[in-house]
Amino acid sequence: MTATVDDKGSADLGDATPQSLPSESIDAGHATAIETVPLWNNLITILGMLIVGFSLLLLATFALLEIVSPARNPYVDIIGYLVLPIVLISGIVTIPFGIFFKSWRLRRKDRTQRLSFRYPHFDLSDPGQRRVAKAAFLGSIVLLPIVGVSSYHGYHYTDSSEFCGKACHSVMEPQYTTYERSPHARVACAECHIGDGAGWFVKSKLSGTRQVLATLRESFSRPIAPAIQHLRPARDTCEHCHWPQKFYGAQLKEVPRYARDETNEDRSLMMLLNIGGGHSSAGPVEGIHWHMALASKIEYIATDDQLQVIPWVRITDALGEETIYRNDSKPSSDPPPDGHRRNLDCMDCHNRPAHKFRPPQVAVDLMLSAGRIDQTLPFIKREAVKALVQQYPDEKTAARRIGSALIGFYEKTYPELWNSSRGAVNIKQAVDVVRELYRTNFFPDMNVDWQTYPDNIGHLYSPGCFRCHDGRHLSGRGETLDMDCKSCHSFLSRQEQGNGLEQLTEGPFEHPFELGGLHQGIRCDQCHSGGILETTCETCHNKTAEFIAGTSPDFSRFEIEADSMGGAVDCETCHNTSEPLVIETMNDTCIGCHDEEEYDGMVVKWQRELEELYRDLPDGDVEIQAIRDALNRAGANHNMAASRKILRALSTGKTKF
Repeated sequence: MTATVDDKGSADLGDATPQSLPSESIDAGHATAIETVPLWNNLITILGMLIVGFSLLLLATFALLEIVSPARNPYVDIIGYLVLPIVLISGIVTIPFGIFFKSWRLRRKDRTQRLSFRYPHFDLSDPGQRRVAKAAFLGSIVLLPIVGVSSYHGYHYTDSSEFCGKACHSVMEPQYTTYERSPHARVACAECHIGDGAGWFVKSKLSGTRQVLATLRESFSRPIAPAIQHLRPARDTCEHCHWPQKFYGAQLKEVPRYARDETNEDRSLMMLLNIGGGHSSAGPVEGIHWHMALASKIEYIATDDQLQVIPWVRITDALGEETIYRNDSKPSSDPPPDGHRRNLDCMDCHNRPAHKFRPPQVAVDLMLSAGRIDQTLPFIKREAVKALVQQYPDEKTAARRIGSALIGFYEKTYPELWNSSRGAVNIKQAVDVVRELYRTNFFPDMNVDWQTYPDNIGHLYSPGCFRCHDGRHLSGRGETLDMDCKSCHSFLSRQEQGNGLEQLTEGPFEHPFELGGLHQGIRCDQCHSGGILETTCETCHNKTAEFIAGTSPDFSRFEIEADSMGGAVDCETCHNTSEPLVIETMNDTCIGCHDEEEYDGMVVKWQRELEELYRDLPDGDVEIQAIRDALNRAGANHNMAASRKILRALSTGKTKF
């Protein structure tokens, strides 16, 4: 495209050259001067041509990568089929934009300018065009291998986990650190988080735009929210390596456990995990992997973002028959509760397969079992866990204080051990290992530790299996999702047979100390936190302890006072935990100390009084219901004076003070 102009403003359609060439023609009686200006010769159009050229080279390179790669890769898909075509189109659009922009500028200067359209004229006999052609040919020879090699290495780098964990997602340090130490460390991030094909890659990156902007503004959440709700189904990712149709049988597992005593007694557990199978071709459809029965479908609704509170479960068998289990006291026929609905798959139990933050108890046990911490160091299990669970502002401070705590303990308590050369070496090695455990499981800058992300495998430190199998999910037929331990595992014990032989025998699980009464039915995670294990009543019943002391933040607006008996007796005085908790038992305990005529039946009277006060509460008020629930958690009869004050205020509609 060229612009031509004469002194009369008429357009000339004659030949044009790449440069502006003045030409004159003499006509009878007057002269006409014509100047031809090439419109393509501008910075914007030349830039568009370069973009088009490089895009075509890159498209050819990635097409070759797609052909020679042994497996499809989402990064090749997204770059080759989405990014490069967009770049190519942008270059094509840029070319005419530059032409019209230059035309507009020329006509703005001189309104007599007119546009004329011509085909390009290539003439290699022209020395100027020949030089341009040689330069373009030699440049292509040089650029093609450079572009090809750089594209190949760039593609591999963007496909690497280092790119995901460091270059692109620097805020993912906790996840990347644990990933490097996981069984999936050789599996690229994209294989699990995205999988094959461009579709999910595009979806994941588009959905992550907000996180990218938040990272640039440093306004991202600390900690980063778990990604399970945004992952594609496990059958598109996990099952490329793990084949549910082939699961079967049981698996022997030994769990290292050490006591917190002076000898760090070995209390390791051996068990058979009833893995079972999800398909009849490999054996009975039973055990843990029954949940993956391919002919059935399991759905659930969680009411929290971390999928830990599950009030509704629906199982649809191979014949299409549905069974709904609920623990919210509503019939199965009622509409499902609001929340996150999911089809159960691998990730609902194996939710931390590559990003496991080990609890201090587990981490120290593993190091003792591996011999990296000397088991003969007195109380090393207890002291190491105690050092790990302290709050530190950063890793550097943690390293210093962990060393001071452990070395200081042995210097003061076991000076002979510390002063011996071997003892000092073992203690310093233990310090280094504990520092490493902190560095790989605690990230104070991101507010991440072992309690941040619940691990649903098992049920020791988080609800896990008991999210559904709590014995409280009832179907319309009265069936329950029970807590039968033998459904999933069998405990084993070693018995010496002589001649160095051992026999494994199945038996019941033996808790380190006897659990009686109410405590026989509580979940493991309600006592075991993974940190320091406290066995006082207040550790679990902190809401009740605060209510008795009158310091509960749930009822601060009511200005309640401490119960008169709060400081006079402890929990064991009134509660015999070896027996079921019933009103009659409590009544006998009361009259054991108080006057029988005055206090006989007092607990029953309190219970009836509370029921009447509850009945007087207005229905449908969300705030009143929240306060009532908090009162139930605290145990209203633990501070009757406070309960009366709260419930009477609520019955009059007073929730604001």
